[in-house]
Amino acid sequence: MTLIALLALLAGCSETASGVTVEFDENLEKAIGDLARSDDSSPLKELAPGDWTSVRVLTGPASGTRIERELGRPVELDGDGTYDGDYVQDGNLLVFQRDGETVRMVSLGQLAALADGEYAADVVLQARGGAITMTGPDGRPAGR
Repeated sequence: MTLIALLALLAGCSETASGVTVEFDENLEKAIGDLARSDDSSPLKELAPGDWTSVRVLTGPASGTRIERELGRPVELDGDGTYDGDYVQDGNLLVFQRDGETVRMVSLGQLAALADGEYAADVVLQARGGAITMTGPDGRPAGR
């Protein structure tokens, strides 16, 4: 009986899921939308504080398979903006990571203001003419 319980516990700890639920962050969505309408800039870390070292930005809709391919590891999508393992929103999905592990996934709803890619925690959002570009702190284009 102990062996069965141990096997059930190990099955629940499989690496097929990120263990992080997609959340809609209304404040972040508003801050990025407001920024897009300005000619200002802001470090993403100021808009989305937390213990993360990189962010992967995707624009939906995106299948779970595509997201797994982009992240390079299995992920289980559940929560706001998801359906049946896929991200079904037309806007951005931000996957905040710390040392390759997902720590937070945020849906921006219908807002698709950010370019797809992977960016370091020091990325700066630079707005001009209604568009946002992702730059490093030195103003050079960011992305990996």
